[in-house]
Amino acid sequence: MRDRERIMEELRKSGLKVTPQRIEIVNSLIKLGDQHPSLNQLYNDVRKKVPTVSFSTLYNTVRRLEELGALRLFDLLGETRIEVNLDPHINLIDVGNGDIKDIFNPELIETISQKLGIEITGEKHVLINVLMYNLRKQ
Repeated sequence: MRDRERIMEELRKSGLKVTPQRIEIVNSLIKLGDQHPSLNQLYNDVRKKVPTVSFSTLYNTVRRLEELGALRLFDLLGETRIEVNLDPHINLIDVGNGDIKDIFNPELIETISQKLGIEITGEKHVLINVLMYNLRKQ
């Protein structure tokens, strides 16, 4: 996710007031971003510092950030998760525990694209989710 001040400026320009609730939403996104948090996880984290924040404010702010290109939302087994890393990558998802690991490998992304018969045409926000089942720690 881009730096906090730039995101706040983009929110202002888009017509949203930069309130303490929205500042904490962005802070939590920066803090939790590598974990691909769910909306509920983000909400619970924000409420630790701003107990008065509503889920509606959180949801609307996250949706606006998505519209502004600061993050992406994706569905994982019926739960909305947040992706703050917009560089082309693959999310390896352990379905058993919900862990998500980012893999940065342009050649693998190209191979997957070819296998799927799709062409990546300059889209910088390429995200491929790979679900893995029955994993065991070594």
